[in-house]
Amino acid sequence: MDQREKTYSIPEIAYKWQKGTATQEEKVFYEQWYASFNDEEVDLRETDYTGFQELEKSLYSKISAGIKDEKIKPLKSKLFPIWFTSAAAILLVVFGYLAYQSGWFSLLIAPDKTKAEILPGTNMATLKLSSGKILQLSNRKLGLKIDSADLEYMDGSGIALDKTSAVTKEMEIKTPNGGTYQVELPDGTKVWLNAASSILLAANFSSNFERRLKLQGEAYFEVAKVTTSVNGVKQRKPFIITVNNKSIEVLGTHFNVRAYTNEPSLKTTLLEGSVRVVDGNTAKKLVPGEQATAINGLINVNKVEVEEAVAWKNGNFQFSNEGIERIMQDIARWYNIEVVYNGPVTKESFGGAISRNKPLQDVLSSLEETGGVHFKIEGRRVIVMP
Repeated sequence: MDQREKTYSIPEIAYKWQKGTATQEEKVFYEQWYASFNDEEVDLRETDYTGFQELEKSLYSKISAGIKDEKIKPLKSKLFPIWFTSAAAILLVVFGYLAYQSGWFSLLIAPDKTKAEILPGTNMATLKLSSGKILQLSNRKLGLKIDSADLEYMDGSGIALDKTSAVTKEMEIKTPNGGTYQVELPDGTKVWLNAASSILLAANFSSNFERRLKLQGEAYFEVAKVTTSVNGVKQRKPFIITVNNKSIEVLGTHFNVRAYTNEPSLKTTLLEGSVRVVDGNTAKKLVPGEQATAINGLINVNKVEVEEAVAWKNGNFQFSNEGIERIMQDIARWYNIEVVYNGPVTKESFGGAISRNKPLQDVLSSLEETGGVHFKIEGRRVIVMP
């Protein structure tokens, strides 16, 4: 791999942003670079032509200094010679400053985005304490870590709240539509929450003879092995997940649970270890590679491709012979959109995989390539047509 220092061209990034092809790294670089000019504190509404010239000279000197800096090197554009790239940067910043002050900067930088493009979900969740206080967790952090005495993000940074008794009482971690988040529980268990999902931890979760939590939505679990002493005998501490009147008893494992309220069944897919699924008076034990579907007191167990069940955790949509309504449920949650159907719903089945990191239009275009379905985007509404 080429280890040379990355270089950036401001006009090229602006052009790519407008076309929707700029990377997240390029967007962050552009925003930081542009923000460096905001210390001018100039009110353009009161600036005459002479004052504007002074501002232009000041911006030019900053750009020149930035270009000379070894960390900001202009790329040789295929469209413009280098001297023009530097001049374009000056005009871009001055014009951008005017646009920013007048309130339509966002329209200039990405006019197409404001019209139709819908971006994928991101790290987003809330933490609700037993007091009723709700904290918006940082979308710049990978996840939340809960131990027996503290709350912090997975990178070790603290959370701004009174934590004196937070971890000894009930708490809920919840993702919205378009959100996902990781959580490490006090016993070391790791949980990945999909969009529109939540886990509710009982008070003193890690100090009971069993570990118990409630789930809504979808989550992937890597359950830690914890032992406890019962009547002087060491045994494994049970880990139990409840979903309404159903439960999953974990015997040390990696597995996925899908239990959305607008879907009739609970689906548990086992990757490693062992689980027992209980629905009323019926119970079934799974081995790796099996999926249990529990509904109305009945549990069906089938061999499945486990990669499909956990594709969301790995950043993909993956379907095998699924109907369009089932597929659009997942797309609607991840992109936080409304889905409506115009005309008869296609009976065609769809299969394949596509990244969940792509804009919505790319995902829908992939489905349209089959010829069995078409889409129209109106704001945050997607109309499905035959």
